[in-house]
Amino acid sequence: MKTRFLWSLLSALIVVSLLLTACGGGATPAPTKAPAKKPAEKPTEKPAAKIEEVTIVAWTIGPDDPSYYRAKNLETAAERLNKKLEAEGSNVRVKVDASFDTTSWGDYKKRVLLAFEGGKAPDIVLSGHEDIAPWADAGYIIPLDDYIAQYPDTYNDIFDTLWGAVTYKGKRWAIPQDTEARPMYFNKAKLKELGWSDQEIEALPEKIKNGEFTLYDMLEVAKEAQDKGIVEPGYGYWHRPKKGSDFYHFYYNCGGTLQDPDTGKLVLDKKALKCVYQFFWDATQEYKVTKTDLIGTEWKIIHETVAGGRALFFNGGTWNWAEWRDKYLPNEADPEAYLWKNIGFALIPAMKKGGKPNTLSHPLVYMVTAQSKHPDLAFRIITEATAPDLNALHAVESGHLAILKSELNDPKYAEDKFAQAAAYMLEYTTFLPNNPDFGALDEIYFGGISAVESGQWTPDQAVENVISDVQVELGDKVIIKE
Repeated sequence: MKTRFLWSLLSALIVVSLLLTACGGGATPAPTKAPAKKPAEKPTEKPAAKIEEVTIVAWTIGPDDPSYYRAKNLETAAERLNKKLEAEGSNVRVKVDASFDTTSWGDYKKRVLLAFEGGKAPDIVLSGHEDIAPWADAGYIIPLDDYIAQYPDTYNDIFDTLWGAVTYKGKRWAIPQDTEARPMYFNKAKLKELGWSDQEIEALPEKIKNGEFTLYDMLEVAKEAQDKGIVEPGYGYWHRPKKGSDFYHFYYNCGGTLQDPDTGKLVLDKKALKCVYQFFWDATQEYKVTKTDLIGTEWKIIHETVAGGRALFFNGGTWNWAEWRDKYLPNEADPEAYLWKNIGFALIPAMKKGGKPNTLSHPLVYMVTAQSKHPDLAFRIITEATAPDLNALHAVESGHLAILKSELNDPKYAEDKFAQAAAYMLEYTTFLPNNPDFGALDEIYFGGISAVESGQWTPDQAVENVISDVQVELGDKVIIKE
């Protein structure tokens, strides 16, 4: 019995031992450490968007050297726009490639038209407002009303009268870049030699404004100065030597109109034409105060003659003041002081006593071309350039006038004596028509002036020939007013 008990106990021990071995028995393993906790992963940052630089090409023209801010202001505008684009979180930045042409209007416009026709036009083009009609009809430029509406603070600041110069077929196709007036300049020193008192000289602009001193009074004074040897023969009265806007305030002075408000057609008034051609005939052939070969003279000679005090009267533009100051008075220590002492300016006198004097403004304008791949950015560049400080800088440096109401209060503009003195002329201003056929009419009209001054045609012949040429060239696109 005892033996059986021992065998049972031994068997139980063997079974337990086998079970422990099967379960990995032996020494109890040391407790293992929990695996180290991985640090929390930072959220993956998205790579910064790549900055895309867009080049906006702009073509501008003086051709007068002091007007270079027409291009420079666009470059400054790009810097300002880039700051706004960054603040908006945009990955786009702009660069302006602006050219400034100082050759001639004819060469510049040929270049622009070739670019349009060749599909290589810039994004922004600057030109005279009279180009809006033909370029809009040709599909070269785009209307801007939708863009203008996005920036009311900027564009409500533009003088209302200037919008008329950029409106065609009920749409606005451009943004005014500047404006100006075309005064009649007179030499104070020569008038003094003629016996005028300082008070009489200073009162001349007011007499012209009141219709008391006419264009024919000017011819009389010029002839008297020539007869007394104060100015050389043919130097009593000078005007621009090439085709241009300056010849149309005479047409308006003679009671003419250039566009029918109802149909938009061009108008040519026979009586006004005769009046204009008679005036230039009288200046060259009767009073002989204007050289018969003045047309065709180099601009350099014109400016040297007028700024140098050899001509008594000269009708030009406000920008001429800046040209004379910066370029044509190299021997004067203070050219600005010299001009104020020796040169006066006034409105273009009326043709007859009691008539209304006038001037003519020819706003240059920025347009966005239809070939631009980035018209929205091109327009934003123009908008940034339409700022009172930038426009004031251009106006003062180049002899132009304000286009913005707030510009009048800009310190640089407010302190400029010439800009302030000429500002009233805009109350008397006129404009050229926006009509695609005006260029053709302009060529023919100027041809009449050139032929009359040279003595080739009499005033009556000029009217007859000009009307005939206009009818052949333009047919019923022009209304002939008897």
